[in-house]
Amino acid sequence: MLLCIVLLCLTAGQLFLGLSDPYSGMDYRNFAATVQCLNHGEDPYILPNIHQYTHDIIPFNYAPHTLLFLWCLQFFFIFQSIWIYYAILFTFLVVSGYMIVTLDQKPQYLFLITLLLTSFISTFWNFFNGNKEILFLFLFAGIFYLLVQEKFWQSSIVLGLVGSFTLVYLPFIALSLAIKRPLLQRITYILLSIGIVAAIFLMTWLINPALLVSYIKTFEGSSSALYDKSGLLTPTPFLMFGVLLNQTNGISIPQILVSLVYICLIIGASWYVIEKNQDNPLKVYSLAMVAIFMVLPRIRPYYFIILAIPLYFLFKDCSDKIKILVFAVISLLPLFVWYYREIFRTGPLPSLISAYAQTISLFLIFVITVTLEYYRPVSSSSSHS
Repeated sequence: MLLCIVLLCLTAGQLFLGLSDPYSGMDYRNFAATVQCLNHGEDPYILPNIHQYTHDIIPFNYAPHTLLFLWCLQFFFIFQSIWIYYAILFTFLVVSGYMIVTLDQKPQYLFLITLLLTSFISTFWNFFNGNKEILFLFLFAGIFYLLVQEKFWQSSIVLGLVGSFTLVYLPFIALSLAIKRPLLQRITYILLSIGIVAAIFLMTWLINPALLVSYIKTFEGSSSALYDKSGLLTPTPFLMFGVLLNQTNGISIPQILVSLVYICLIIGASWYVIEKNQDNPLKVYSLAMVAIFMVLPRIRPYYFIILAIPLYFLFKDCSDKIKILVFAVISLLPLFVWYYREIFRTGPLPSLISAYAQTISLFLIFVITVTLEYYRPVSSSSSHS
């Protein structure tokens, strides 16, 4: 498909420009500074401690037990090259892609590669920031594999581990509700996931209570991640609603009301298409994952990488015209906005589109998904591969 080649070339150019920026890799430097804090017996949740080892003023907001993983990375930090870290990310990306195609008897390789590398420009954001969301792509690919193999206890455990690493992903525990089992059994899977999270934090408290207290304090005050400002680096739908409501020219509409209506619409539409695909578990899990992502309370640009998994299974068997529409929405739109900002810096592009291109793409792809399922006869549903 010509469009795939064009999108991959545009992404390659984007990565070249982005990784040439001296400010790229700020999250990687933050991780390295965190390890330096640990090695010197300092609290990594205190910003001045982090700032001793990096010029980037970025707080460390991950759970204490993730420090063990970061501590292991110090063996790569000695090379003083971020490209070692990039190689690790790329390896996880390739392995994730392999795990995805193993679930498909008729893999669409070019479609998957284009999704992984170009959708929502999230791969660019992962490498530009030096973030670690590609690791979560790998974990979610493993979760899908376990779900398809009907290893529900194991998938619940991994969901709990994911939720414990970063509380933003804790809502994905609800994926167990999409399992075709009695309600009581599904609730048991969810309780297991919650139990895993609780057990990990309990062990953290027993081992180092002061570190856990410091972590909890990161959620307090004006600098808390709970009080993210709206903008390019926080394309959360709920923050976008706040921006829109501030432009209503005196018409007062409570943001909480708009958010509740939005959540109800997402749940209602998702329930409809999930019920229509009960004979296709892969589609059910994919639809549930997209729906949960859309109501996450906090979204960063690099989080979108995990959506490559459900979008692949939702659209891999569609016609070329539908695939072109999909890529136009989730890849071409955010790529256009990014290049526009890079070339013109300032211009007539509305600030809402500039800051929330990924969010708009998310809304559009959800509408496309629901519309296609609405007009698809139930009898035409195929069994999962």
